[in-house]
Amino acid sequence: MAAVDLQPAGEGHLTEKASMETQSIQKTPTSTESISSSMLTTDPQRLLIHALRPYRGSAGKVTAPNGDTRNAPPAASDPPEPTQGLPGLVFVIGAIERLQATREGRRRELAASLERVQQMLRAKARGQPLARGEAEDVVMVLAQACGTRSSAVAVVALDCVEKLVSFRYLDQITGAEPSYYEEVGARLVRVATGCFSEGAGEAVQVQVVKALFALVSSARLGVRGAAMLEAVRTAFGVFTAAGLGTQTIVEGTLTQMVHLVLARVATESDSDDEAVGDARARDAFALVRALCKLVMRDGADPRAVRTRCLALALVRVALAEHTRVFTSAYVYLRAPGTHTETAAAAAAAPAATDEFGDVEGPDAAITELAGDVQADGAAVAVPLIAVVRQYLSLALSRSLTSPTAAVQDAGLAVLELAMRHVRMHLRREAEVLFGEIVIPLLETRNAASLHQRARMLQTLARLLTLPALVVELFLNHDCSEESHVNVFQRLAEVLCKLSGATVALPPRGSPQHALAADVDGAAEAAWRAVQQRQTVFNAPSEPDTQSPLQPPLTAGTEPRLSSATPTTLSGSDISDEYGIRQLALDGLSALLQSMVVWSDKLADPEIEAPVSPQTPQPEEAERAVSAEPRDAGDDPHELLSIKTRKAQLEAGCRQFAWKPRRGIDAWRAAGLLASNDPLEVARFLYAHRGSIDKVQLGEYLGEGDAHNVAVMHAFIDCMDFSGLGFVAALRLLLQAFRLPGEGQKIDRFMLKFAERFVMGNPDAGFANADAAYVLAYSTIMLNTDQHSPQVRHRMSRAEFISNNRGINDGQDLDRQMLETVFDQVAGEEIKLKDDPLQGRVQDARTSSGLFVLWGNSTANRIREQHAHASAEMAAKSEQSIRSMTQRRRRMSGAGEASWAVLLDTADYLRATRPDHIAPMFGAVWTAVLAALSTPMQTSADPHVVAACLVGFQSGIALACRFRMPLERATFVTTLRNFTQLQNLAEMRRKHVEAIRALVEVAASRADVGDGLADNWLDVLQCVSQLEQLQLLTQGSEQAALLRRTSTSTDAAAAQSNIFSSVLSVSAPTTGEQQSISARAFFGSPATTRRSSATLVPTVSVAELAKLETNSQVLVVTVDRLFTASVRLSGSGIVDFVRALSQVAWGEITTAFAAGQAVGSVPSRLFSLTKIVEIAYYNMERIRVEWSQIWAILGPLFDRVGGYADTRAAVFALDSLRQLSTKFLEKEELPHFAFQKEFLRPFADILEGAADLRVKDMALRCVYQLVQAASAHIRSGWRAVLNVAQIAARDTHDQVAEMGFHIARECAQHHGAHMWTLALVQIAGEDGKQASVVAVTGLEYFHELITCLDEFAVGAAAAARPRLALGAIDTMYRAAVALGAQVIGHAGFDACAAVVALDDQPLYRVWMPVLRALHAAVMHTEDLEVRTRALDAFFRLVMTQGRHFSPGLWAHVLRTLVFPMFADLRDPSVSRRFATVDDLELWFSTTLIKALRHVIAVYSAYYPEQLSNAMMTEVLELLVLCIAQPSEVLGKVGTSCLQDMVRSNYAKWDAEAWTLVCETLARLFNWSQPRELFTVAGAEYEGTPLPVLAPRVKSSEANASNRPSPLRTGDSAASLLSSAEATPSPSPMAPELPLSFALPHASGPLAGSDSKPDYVCITLKCMLQLLLIQTIGELFGVDVETGSALSSSVDLYAHMSAHHLFILLDCLDQSRTFAYRFNENRKVRKRLVEMGVMPTMPSLLRQETGSVLMELHILQRMHLDALGVSGKVVADRETVVEEVDDRLSLLVRSVTTQYLGYIEKEKRRLRAVSKANRLDPLSTEAKKRSVVTAAWRASVVAILEYVLELKAHSVFGVVVSRLWQDMVEIIGVAVDADDRDIVGKVQLILAAAGEHKLKLC
Repeated sequence: MAAVDLQPAGEGHLTEKASMETQSIQKTPTSTESISSSMLTTDPQRLLIHALRPYRGSAGKVTAPNGDTRNAPPAASDPPEPTQGLPGLVFVIGAIERLQATREGRRRELAASLERVQQMLRAKARGQPLARGEAEDVVMVLAQACGTRSSAVAVVALDCVEKLVSFRYLDQITGAEPSYYEEVGARLVRVATGCFSEGAGEAVQVQVVKALFALVSSARLGVRGAAMLEAVRTAFGVFTAAGLGTQTIVEGTLTQMVHLVLARVATESDSDDEAVGDARARDAFALVRALCKLVMRDGADPRAVRTRCLALALVRVALAEHTRVFTSAYVYLRAPGTHTETAAAAAAAPAATDEFGDVEGPDAAITELAGDVQADGAAVAVPLIAVVRQYLSLALSRSLTSPTAAVQDAGLAVLELAMRHVRMHLRREAEVLFGEIVIPLLETRNAASLHQRARMLQTLARLLTLPALVVELFLNHDCSEESHVNVFQRLAEVLCKLSGATVALPPRGSPQHALAADVDGAAEAAWRAVQQRQTVFNAPSEPDTQSPLQPPLTAGTEPRLSSATPTTLSGSDISDEYGIRQLALDGLSALLQSMVVWSDKLADPEIEAPVSPQTPQPEEAERAVSAEPRDAGDDPHELLSIKTRKAQLEAGCRQFAWKPRRGIDAWRAAGLLASNDPLEVARFLYAHRGSIDKVQLGEYLGEGDAHNVAVMHAFIDCMDFSGLGFVAALRLLLQAFRLPGEGQKIDRFMLKFAERFVMGNPDAGFANADAAYVLAYSTIMLNTDQHSPQVRHRMSRAEFISNNRGINDGQDLDRQMLETVFDQVAGEEIKLKDDPLQGRVQDARTSSGLFVLWGNSTANRIREQHAHASAEMAAKSEQSIRSMTQRRRRMSGAGEASWAVLLDTADYLRATRPDHIAPMFGAVWTAVLAALSTPMQTSADPHVVAACLVGFQSGIALACRFRMPLERATFVTTLRNFTQLQNLAEMRRKHVEAIRALVEVAASRADVGDGLADNWLDVLQCVSQLEQLQLLTQGSEQAALLRRTSTSTDAAAAQSNIFSSVLSVSAPTTGEQQSISARAFFGSPATTRRSSATLVPTVSVAELAKLETNSQVLVVTVDRLFTASVRLSGSGIVDFVRALSQVAWGEITTAFAAGQAVGSVPSRLFSLTKIVEIAYYNMERIRVEWSQIWAILGPLFDRVGGYADTRAAVFALDSLRQLSTKFLEKEELPHFAFQKEFLRPFADILEGAADLRVKDMALRCVYQLVQAASAHIRSGWRAVLNVAQIAARDTHDQVAEMGFHIARECAQHHGAHMWTLALVQIAGEDGKQASVVAVTGLEYFHELITCLDEFAVGAAAAARPRLALGAIDTMYRAAVALGAQVIGHAGFDACAAVVALDDQPLYRVWMPVLRALHAAVMHTEDLEVRTRALDAFFRLVMTQGRHFSPGLWAHVLRTLVFPMFADLRDPSVSRRFATVDDLELWFSTTLIKALRHVIAVYSAYYPEQLSNAMMTEVLELLVLCIAQPSEVLGKVGTSCLQDMVRSNYAKWDAEAWTLVCETLARLFNWSQPRELFTVAGAEYEGTPLPVLAPRVKSSEANASNRPSPLRTGDSAASLLSSAEATPSPSPMAPELPLSFALPHASGPLAGSDSKPDYVCITLKCMLQLLLIQTIGELFGVDVETGSALSSSVDLYAHMSAHHLFILLDCLDQSRTFAYRFNENRKVRKRLVEMGVMPTMPSLLRQETGSVLMELHILQRMHLDALGVSGKVVADRETVVEEVDDRLSLLVRSVTTQYLGYIEKEKRRLRAVSKANRLDPLSTEAKKRSVVTAAWRASVVAILEYVLELKAHSVFGVVVSRLWQDMVEIIGVAVDADDRDIVGKVQLILAAAGEHKLKLC
């Protein structure tokens, strides 16, 4: 076997004999006070001299109890070590000589022997060993000397024996075999024991003990087996008969004997010899068995008590010091007759029994066990504990029920060690001991049991400090279907019952009474001690620190009380139920703390929780199947299901005890019973007969109903009576249920029993079942007769035999059988072992109220009854243990598993998981809560309160740890209510301790805090109110002022009776003491006002100070609560912060909730300060957790910052700034936005605050953050810019100014921190990867632009134009700077058209800026701001446009530029202008400027960046502008068109010219005033131009049908007033769009319905003139005079013939329309008559202007075609004929009209002159000459053209065509004195003469 280390844990090897013996004495059982107090008073020197001498081992070494030897010097009194030649024989020779000197030694027989031995020994002085015969002589002489019965001789002889053995003179015998040494040792033992008798003197007794110990400790002589037991019994005899000093020596000697015997077992375990190991193990078995037998002996005399106590103490030493021997040393079980003669002899010998009914002799007992286990001769190694546990359990059963305090104390000490070290081998025995002894004793309530209960509670308190033990009790008993006792639950319930019992105060004058009543401040010291005591909740958290619940590591010493156990009482101090309750509270506290300690492994699996006892080493496992318990069954879910089934079974049993059918229904409902089938029901009842009430079971089975009878028959059929005697079978039957008292029921039972018995025992001598039935009934009657106290004359044996004659089918039964039945029944009553009715009767007798009248005899009777009950309890438990052992033996059989059945550890579950604590706590929490609440509420004893508080802490910890919300809320709320913060007048020290306990448990463990969830609110409210109470005790006026006005807030308002408070404090004055109204402290204001001053209890500040709310312990505990927040999980810290935020908000709002004015009461900021602290503590948490935390803290800071109390708001802002500064030091990766969320409260506070100081503080905090931490800000820039944006909307100028400074600071100095450039790969539009410059942090740039846009757009710009202008400039500079960075990047590609527009870097940079500037232009009322924004917009486009991609150009133009002119399309739908004046201002300022900028941009970037497609949009824009019903816009539009043409005509291609010409054609066509005809009811028969209609809305095309406003001007009226009106160089027209509704305006046409037609017609006529004038200016011709313009450009050379024809068609259409209108006098009159026109209208200027331009173009084309201009233009040459035709027709038309107008005017003037006698030079005449003057320019142009042709061949043809007209023209010119025309005609005539033309 492998070596077993028997060194006790925590204890080193002993190196000196004195130290070893001293320790051995200290290891004696100190719990046996009645013995130990007298035994340990002997002289230590004497003890060393007489008791330590036998320890001498090999040379120079000392043998330790564990078999180890160490070098040590010899003791002073010891003889010297023997050297070579055995010189030490001188001591033996000296002893022989002293024997010879005695009277007995001088006698002949003895004297001769002594002389012979002396001579022999002297001869051996030279060192020769003794021969075998010589050794025989020495032994014989010593035996003879001891047989003289002389004390003096015996002393010397025993001393000689001791020296012979101690100095190892008998270790070297020549010719001796090993067995001979054992024989010599046994003979010497008999010699020594023969010297002892009860009358022996003390010297003899001491020498006997010394000699025996020397023999037992001798390794060579090998005293074992019967000799060893004889030595031990003799030592016990000496102990019983000796005096006090000798008893101490004997006690130490026996202790060392136990050590030596068990140490040899461990030493021999290293040997490979099974026989040696088995022999040593059998010695250990024999020793322990003998000790247990001694314990089991009854007796009340002092000697018997001392013997039992010593035996128990030795058993305890064995368990404490040699635990592993019991589990690692093996006994080899063999069948009788194999291997050893001893076994064979034992098997052949008759089985004698001892006084306890056990087989006498240890070998016989083992042989009996082996016979049951093995039958094939094979040996099975079984641990020693398996064969001794029966005796150990029986000894415990006797000692625990002993009425003697010393015996019970010693038994409890053994029980404690057994449960500590070998409980896995005592699973069933522990169930019996706890279920039938410990728990019933604890439930007994009488004065006689006080000591027993007290000692038992103390032992339980120590045992329950073992977490593994607590858990294993639950696993192996409460969760085992085989167990009938829920040990854990019943222990917890009985502890709760005792803890919650209502008890009276201790007697006056006792220390307990002083503590409980706090007499003269006696509790102060106790309170201080309680605060300093360590528990599992305040112990140091270092991993190497021993838990307060851990048992002491030094084995063999008295296990110390848990430091969590505050009591200092011992069992002898308990004199009343008050002490019992205190001890029960200690035990309950230890139990709960053990559960907490074990569950710590759930939070940290690395924690090494206390484990089960040691298991065999691998080498040992090779010799026997491992006794390791199965951990595979340690499944929490499976065990929980078993526990649930047991609970359902127990619930059904309770129902069955009330009414059997209800119980059966309950079992069926729970699924435990499958059906109501009788066989099924019977099997279920039989299987659970131990749990079912046997009285009700008997009643149910005895019912006469057919179903019940069937169940009863099936129930009895489950029993096996085979091989049993008649009485034994009847006993077995009646142990299953209690036989009913009704005869019919008994009859039915006996009938079935007789049938079953005869069936199982056919050879029992019964002729039939009837005979057995009659005998059974007769036996029942005999049992009643023999044992009923009401029967006076009992039946004799002869009468019984006579009564049963002839019952065996007419014959008599065997007389011997009847006598046996009678003797068995008479000797032992047939009854239930645990008859419930008997217990009830006994309880009724014990609790009878008559006993109180009997004085002292009552106490004696109670003690007698208690002793009787204890004896019955012991007998019952012993019977259960013996039955258990017999059942194991019957179940064991041949095979590999037989040892496991005997060992009974196969089903033992070792505690390995913390999950089991949840169901454990769930099973007992209600009882625990009730038990803790009562003493906590009623007691003031510090120890009681401390135990209760630890219990509450444990309950809270467990409920939180296992997420049990109901339990958690209940425990937390209950403990919170015990703080009494709602009532200062009743507040005591224990309530302050309740606060400390609540805070302490919350801070003790991280997972406890995680599980508190919403109950954090209760904890933190207590902390908050504690801080306020601390301020009050310090005399803080601020706290007093706040309490006077505070009311219930937030979560505190949920409880109507607490947390609503008003504090009234009278200021301390001379002779007065400051006092606080306790009712008002937490009462409602209304209640306080109604209460009379004399009825309100008050408590002084001095009294509050006595509560020590400011103690260091409490302050540290509160601080630890907040510092421990770093250990909370993510969800836990969120719950903590949420609750703390609610409390903080409640503190701030408490004062104002009472209706106080803002500022009159200062806000409390305690919790808000703590929020800042925990934020600092938890700064290193991950971002995910911080996001959840800040989701709570952010809104809190928002609310506090916007609160009415400026002090609180400023504090919140400053705290927020500090936290932000700290948090910004943490690096934030891209694409995360936590900084933004963290800084968001600044914006919320700024937006919600009403106080200017708070706003200023918020802005300054942000400004400081930007300046100090800009390098660390990432996503926080959004929050910063959002603050500036909100400031822009503020009504205070200084706030807006500060916000603008923040935005400008960010833009000008922190751009490098806000964004960076990088080259990234993205997918292009073609699907390939492309490299583009990406701006990291571009979103912050966008935020910056949005922020500046807030300053520049809308009402903010109108209110603060200076800031708006600065914002626009800042915006522009930021855009240019960032754009320059992008363009300057090495990877920038200006032509990045391969990527989508959204991915282009410049688009992402500049588009937000352009949009912002566009918004400023479109939505800002201030003209200066709008103009600055417009300039900045187009300056950015102009300066950076060269870097625009085509897509960006298109996007800018279509989404930003062109939408600026959206109001041009339909002004009627515009919502941006409130009045017409605003619209006019917009048109006349911004829109005109924008239009010019558009033309400038187009001119600058066409055609490189802008294509013809963009040109179409620009032309469309010009069309919209020109087509507006505004002369100014028309002029501007045409002017812009001219500018566009002038700037770009050289760059245009044919397509572009087509677009331009078509645009002009559209304008001409749209502006033709056809309404002149339609309004007058006529039809215009002209044909529109073959070009596209103007692309304008239908509303614009049909504008003539809608009314429009009119602002009449003189120029507009004079334009169409008369045909003779004087031409105006710049006629003015209405400037309103045609689609505007016509208001009722004043003027000459205000009441006319045709007024809109007048406006429309006038504007169209004006537009026709503007278009003609535009064409003229583009061609360099003045359309009024026909003269050339010096500053104009000539586009003629750049236009094709096709494009020129388009313009000619437009001019010709305009001319034709004007001509027809002018000739239709009827229509013109009709217009005047209808009121459309004030005077006769005329389109003379349109007609003459178009004619003049048409002539100019055709003449130039004709000249180019003819080559007159110097070269022939091919384009013109191809159309020479068409040009010639058009020109001819046009010239002919002009001359004809000119001459016709002259002739008409002459006739009209003559007619008028005659009628009115008007002067031809009068005003009317001058008006008539206007027409002629208008046409003169055309005539001059024709004449000049003819002159240009004089050198060409076609001159003649032309002159011939015009000759007649020229003749008339010259006549008219002469009449008009027009020398210019006359001269030109003369030149033509002269040229014609030169060409020799024949003109006629």
